[in-house]
Amino acid sequence: MGADRKEHISIVYTFTKEKLDEFRDMTVRQRLQWLEEANLFINKTIGFKKRALTDVRFEGLE
Repeated sequence: MGADRKEHISIVYTFTKEKLDEFRDMTVRQRLQWLEEANLFINKTIGFKKRALTDVRFEGLE
C-alpha cells in the first residue's frame, strides 16, 4: 500500500439465530437505543481514528 493510498478494511458481523430472535422481539425504540449505545461504546473504546479504518464516515473526525 502506498503512502498516499488509504485502504479500508471490511468487517462482517454475524449473529446467532438466538440473537436474531432477541432482536426480532425488540420494539423499534429498543433496537434504536441498542444501536445508539453500541455506537457510543465503540467510539469511546477505539476512537474515531481507528474507526475510520473500517468506516469512511469517520475520516477526519478526532
